Amino acid sequence: MLEAFKEIEVTCPTCGETKSINIPESLFSQKKFGTIKIQVPVNAVCPNHQFIVFLDTKGVVRGYEKIDIAMAVIPVETEKEITGILTLRKLIQLFGTYGVLSLMHAKIFNYPSYIIKDADFGPTEELLNLIGNRIVPEKYRGHNSIRLLEKSDYSKIKLKEKNALLIDSLTQNILQTPWKEKLKFEEEIVKRALEIINEEEQLRLLQHRIAIFIKEAEQAKDILEEVNEIYDEDLIEQVSREALMPRMNQNRLTLIKEFIKHHFSQKLVSKMKSRVEEFLSSL
Repeated sequence: MLEAFKEIEVTCPTCGETKSINIPESLFSQKKFGTIKIQVPVNAVCPNHQFIVFLDTKGVVRGYEKIDIAMAVIPVETEKEITGILTLRKLIQLFGTYGVLSLMHAKIFNYPSYIIKDADFGPTEELLNLIGNRIVPEKYRGHNSIRLLEKSDYSKIKLKEKNALLIDSLTQNILQTPWKEKLKFEEEIVKRALEIINEEEQLRLLQHRIAIFIKEAEQAKDILEEVNEIYDEDLIEQVSREALMPRMNQNRLTLIKEFIKHHFSQKLVSKMKSRVEEFLSSL
């Protein structure tokens, strides 16, 4: 039986070009997936941009997110050298840009990940987890790992964890994400990595940028352990000063909160206070 498709009209959030794309009907029959994130590659709607379209379970467009990442052209001799190795570029070919960003986010912040595969899917769970483990320090690799699920009717998919990432490798659609924030941190470091031709240097850059972020989170954790409560802006000031870095923004602090929550404790996060929220609650 052939799969039925729903035609969805989408608009590129960068240039405004509009075109209809076909989405499997089966995606919209499962309310448990909530918002579905569809990766729209270059040339699917417009010739220059890739982006994410957010759809509800009825197929109604609820929003868009730009993806400002382009892959450098790999010289032929370099392609030969890396044949058979699962590189960053090959991961993007497998899961799409947003899929790779999502898998990175899940690894850094210790979320379980599930990938729906078909018979032609090549990488093993062991290989995918080996790659994921390489980008974070050993002590923060967490207990959650990538699990592969056999391709089947979406109605038969049962996840043990509600806070899990779920990706369909065949369509590159993100069926479930347990977070609401945009993946700007991961997008920024992947974009920088893809400007480098050498695959090992790409990995080192990812490791380095993630290590810097984790160091900031550790410093925030140490400060929180010594106080009863602290305002967000004061914590930002202390971490920035101790890390000898420019003053971090609120988005960075939100990521640090998430990291502390998933790797240390929610109790520490609850010590962080917002003057703006306090003011609004007093009105």
